[in-house]
Formats: sequence, C-alpha cells, structure tokens
Amino acid sequence: MHWQQSSLKSCTQLVWPGSTDWGNIALMSKSPVEIQKVIEITRQAGDLLLKKFETEIEVGIKGAEEIVTEADRASEALLHDLLLRLLPGSGFCGEETGYHPGRSGFTWVVDPLDGTHNYSEGIPAWACSVALLDEGREPIMGVLDFPTQQRVQWAERGGGAWQNGHPLKVKTTPLCETSIIGIQSRIRLNPFPDHLERTCFKYCGRGFGAIAYHAALIAAGKMRGCVDLSVKLHDVAAAVVILGEAGGIVSNLEGGPLLCHDHYHGPFEDRVLPFFAGDPVTGPPLLKYLFPFGAPLGAAGSRGIQSHIDE
Repeated sequence: MHWQQSSLKSCTQLVWPGSTDWGNIALMSKSPVEIQKVIEITRQAGDLLLKKFETEIEVGIKGAEEIVTEADRASEALLHDLLLRLLPGSGFCGEETGYHPGRSGFTWVVDPLDGTHNYSEGIPAWACSVALLDEGREPIMGVLDFPTQQRVQWAERGGGAWQNGHPLKVKTTPLCETSIIGIQSRIRLNPFPDHLERTCFKYCGRGFGAIAYHAALIAAGKMRGCVDLSVKLHDVAAAVVILGEAGGIVSNLEGGPLLCHDHYHGPFEDRVLPFFAGDPVTGPPLLKYLFPFGAPLGAAGSRGIQSHIDE
C-alpha cells in the first residue's frame, strides 16, 4: 500500500497570538504567502459565518440533496476577494463558484462552510477550510477554522501542524472497542456498504456531518480514523496538509494515493475522491478490516466487490 504522508522537516515553534497580533509567529516556509495572513483571512470568513449562525438565513438545495445557504456564498465571496488580493495571479477553486485558473501556478482551494447541513440546523459542528496548491497541484498549506469552538488548526508543508499555537500529533496507540471512527452521515448505495456495520461492530462509529471536523479530531488524537466514500478536493485539501504534518496518513479506500494521476494532469475540481484518514500504525490494518476487498460497490474506485463481517 502507498500512503501519502508529509514529512516533518522542521517543527517551528508557533505562538498563538491574541486577537490580531501575529508578530511572534516565525515560519520556515517556501510558500509564496505567510501563513499567518491566511489564518487571519480564514478567521474573518469564520467570523462572518458565526454572525449569521442561528439566524434567519436563506437555505436552498443545489444538485442532489446538497444544502447551500447565503452564508456559504458570502463566506466564499469574502475568501475569493481577500485571498486573490493576498496572492495576485493565483487561481481559485471554491465549492460554490468552481475553478478559475490563475497565472502564478498557485491555486486556492476553499470550502467556505464545511458542514452546511449542521450549520443550517443550528448544530455547532462546522468549519471554514482554506488550502493552497503549488504549481504541481500539491496541497502545501491548510487552515481550518472552527468559530463555535474557538479553535483554529493550520499546517504548512514541512512546518508541523498546530492548533491555537499548540503542536498537533495523531495518536498511534492500539485501537480498542472504545476507539472513535468517523463515518459518513449520508450514503445512497444499494447494496448498502457494510463498512459501517464493521465499524460499529468492533469500534465506536461517529458521524459529525463535517469531514473537516473528523480530520481535525484525528490530527488532535481524539478520533482514530475516518472514512468518506465521496469527498471532493475542496472538502479535504486543508485537512490533507494538517493530517500529514500531524503525522497522519490519508489514502483512498484501497490504501493507494488519495490524489492520483488524473488530479495532477486533468480537471480536478469535481473529481470524487474516496477518502480514508488515520495514523500510520493502526490506520493500514483498520482500513483493511473495513474494506477487505477494496472500495464498496457503487463507490468511486470500486472494483464491484461487497465485503462481509468475518471478524
């Protein structure tokens, strides 16, 4: 199996500032922008979302069963304006407005509100997600803001992963029956995949309705793994950097690279990605237990084989 894991080249000590004082953040970075400025912008979008949270906002449906609110659109518009001002000539790929190539080779990938359904129902498990891709479409920077919890996670390739100024590290102790595994909240497959049964049979399955929230919990050592059959790049781009720099792994459901050849050489914004995240010690055997025959029938990457509980 091939696992995508960022190497921890240099863990730079970050000091979580007060409200807007970023003077103590020192970074060893090859990125074209300073991550503290990206954190500031992400938090501005998070503040906008928080002001609209639990108020009378417009809620609509886009595509098949996908909820969108006026808060999603307002957050993305703010991010588009501020991020392109921060890095002129960059591309922008947002959940609501799609992909717009730039001139510099760098591309922002944004989910302005991950967990929209939670948000629309007044459930405080949602995030604002911002990532930066380099010229080779590799995620090199990620920020996740959780305004209702006053938590921000961030990472830059080679600089470690951080939450409110404290380093993040995945947990690698053996799994047990109380270990929490993140599961997808909505699956419309027939036959219904049995990895959920496997999860709850042996561990504790939890579906919080936001893949960014699952990823953040794994990076902090609270959740031990998570599975989603159908994410898109905007859902996980920031999480991929944070998880990698926290010592975690991400892959498809067969242990192969999450981002394959087609991501790097063709259209990527709407590509469906089967997603697994965990730690490098317990993650591979957990994935093999959940999907002994690979991706389930009907999922992206499926080989058309359905598994059965045998442990």
